[in-house]
Amino acid sequence: MSWTKVVAITGCDSGLGWAIAARAAREGLVTVAGMYQGTDTEASEALKNLCAHPFKLDVTDSRSVIEFRDYVKSVVQNNPNHKLYAVINNAGVMTIGDYEWQTPQIIENTININLLGAMRVVSAFLPDLRINANNGLKPRIINVASHCGLQPLPGFGPYSASKAGLLAWTRALQLEHVEDDLKVVAFIPGGFVQSSNLLGSQYLNGTAMLENLSEEQRILHEKRITNLNNYLKYASNNTRFDSMNNENLIETFMKTLTENKPKKMYKVESWRYKFYYNLLKIPFPDTIYKWLVKKFLKFPEN
Repeated sequence: MSWTKVVAITGCDSGLGWAIAARAAREGLVTVAGMYQGTDTEASEALKNLCAHPFKLDVTDSRSVIEFRDYVKSVVQNNPNHKLYAVINNAGVMTIGDYEWQTPQIIENTININLLGAMRVVSAFLPDLRINANNGLKPRIINVASHCGLQPLPGFGPYSASKAGLLAWTRALQLEHVEDDLKVVAFIPGGFVQSSNLLGSQYLNGTAMLENLSEEQRILHEKRITNLNNYLKYASNNTRFDSMNNENLIETFMKTLTENKPKKMYKVESWRYKFYYNLLKIPFPDTIYKWLVKKFLKFPEN
C-alpha cells in the first residue's frame, strides 16, 4: 500500500520553519505547522493556501504540545492511508549578550524552547514514530541545531548550551533507535538571522539586561550592552514570514526529509562560515581565538 506521509513541524511562524513547511506542502506531504502566534496570521493563511494545516503550538507548554500531537493524530486517523512520517523540531530563540548580562528569564526561556521544547515534542510523538518504523515506513525526527552547538561563541552562552545539548540528545536518540529503524537527524543551517525572527526579542531582552544590572555591573557593562543593542536593533525587527529564500539551505533540508538513508547530520555553510569555523577548531591561545571571533561576529567592541 502507498502511504501518504504526514510531517509535523514546530516554529513555523517565519524564517526556516515557514519555508520548510511551505516546501513540504508543495511537495505533497501532509504538513501540520506549529504556529506560536496562532492560526489567524498572514503566515498561517499563506500555509493554508498551500493546503498545509496550521495549528497553534507553544513548545514550552506541555498541554499545548499534547493538543498539537492529538491534532496530528486526528489528521492521520481521518485518512486511512496517512501515516506520521516526520517530526521536525525547528522552534528556537536566540539572545546575544555576555552570560553575566542575561537575566534568569532570558536564560531559562532559551533552554526551555530550544532544548526542553524539542524534548517535549519528541516525547509526545515518539511511540507513534517507533510503531511506524517497525512497520517499514522509515520515519524520522529532525532536530534543527546550530553551528554554535558545535563551536560555542562568547556572547552566545545559553544559546550555545541549548544547541549543544540538542546535538548530544540527538546522538543519544540515534543510538537508542538503531534497531527499530527510526532515523534521528541533526540539521545545522548557516546564518540566516536577517530572513527570520530568531532575534525577535533581542531589543526587548537587551533592555531587560540593562534594567537587571547592579550599580557595579552598570559601570562595567552599560555602554557595551547599549551599543550592542543598538547594533542588533534592526536584526530584531520583524521580517516578513516568507523572507527565507536561501535555496541551498532549503534543498539541503529536503534531503534530511526525503533521503531513504539520511546522514546523521547535515550542515549548510557559506564560505565565510566554513573558513572561520575551521579556523576556530585550531587550538590557538585564547587571545588569538577571541580575536578571530571578533573578526567573525563584527560586533561593536565599545
